[in-house]
Amino acid sequence: MYPAKHSPIVVDGVVYDLEHLDALFATIPGKGVVKGTDLGVVVVFSDHVYTERTKHGQPHDIVDHNGTKRTFDADRYEMSKTLGAAIGRRIACNDLTHISKSFGGIDNLVFVETADGRIWAVVYCLVPHDDGCTVRMEVLSCHPKVIKEKSQSYRNLSYYARMCLYQKVRIPKA
Repeated sequence: MYPAKHSPIVVDGVVYDLEHLDALFATIPGKGVVKGTDLGVVVVFSDHVYTERTKHGQPHDIVDHNGTKRTFDADRYEMSKTLGAAIGRRIACNDLTHISKSFGGIDNLVFVETADGRIWAVVYCLVPHDDGCTVRMEVLSCHPKVIKEKSQSYRNLSYYARMCLYQKVRIPKA
């Protein structure tokens, strides 16, 4: 489970603020479970949005929720500063997203964001919230990646969010 609040991280004596990764709430207008209501989305962030997997034998800065050693990544950290606003915009406009396999073979949702002249894959999943009307978007990672867009099948975010609520399971299923 990802935290709603992120404490600062200290790397080589420098303190990096992570308040910009605190949980946020956004809505997809008119796509709620009850006709005419908005669909709520609580967004939480993994520490993978500002770290990378530590290379064998190298020092690490944190240990993630799976017990994996992670190293602070300045590029990911800079991108993470704009991530909340970008995701909020994408939720509000019910943007397109697609399913992609992770390095470990697990299906996740992905949308593409362009920043600093690079293409970034924002990797996430949706989990039903206890209230039955809201989904929890868990942003699993954000990293530069080449995306072969022609081979992707895109759907609106609300399609996956409503599926998550109706089936009461993580989307995509793990």
